Amino acid sequence: NTLNNSKKYSSKEIIEGILANNATILAQFYKDNFLLIRHLIITNSGSEDDAKDVFQEAMVVLYRKLKAENIVFTSSLSTYLYSVARLIWLKELHRKSKQQVDFTDTLDDYTKHENELPDIIEQNERYKLYREKFEQLSKDCKTILRMFLNNIPIREITLSMGYSSEQHTKNRRYRCKKSLINKIRNSEKFKELGNETNIDD
Repeated sequence: NTLNNSKKYSSKEIIEGILANNATILAQFYKDNFLLIRHLIITNSGSEDDAKDVFQEAMVVLYRKLKAENIVFTSSLSTYLYSVARLIWLKELHRKSKQQVDFTDTLDDYTKHENELPDIIEQNERYKLYREKFEQLSKDCKTILRMFLNNIPIREITLSMGYSSEQHTKNRRYRCKKSLINKIRNSEKFKELGNETNIDD
């Protein structure tokens, strides 16, 4: 049974594996960390599905943090992941009850990340909102905006989309972007995140 003889990976190998979406390393990282996060969620008013959702969201935060900067962890990746999961669940409980919720944390290393994690989670929620509303756009709009984001020349976009002129392409891009911004601004999540959420860039 290969799972019982699972290899111990170094932090460097785990970081490289997460960034490369290595299925073997991700499966081992899940096996090593899910039960602790599951215990945290289930003992604090959550379900098995909540635990899976929180774990996945915490992994997205960890992935984006690793990808964005050459981070040096003062504690283990597992502790960082647990810290993120804890704050995600605290925020969810707070949202559900509309009152301050608190529960004890058993890992001392959590305090090392406590100040920076709310900002990371806030950024992740803005990213999730953008992705959700982006997926609601028409197929053409998604294609055009992706091309612009990838810095494809407007002449190529016009030819690829079969539009009559570059001006028509610019107008279409403007309307698509406007539609995306309106979808974001009209969502309940945008109101929860506050007006400082910048979506015009």
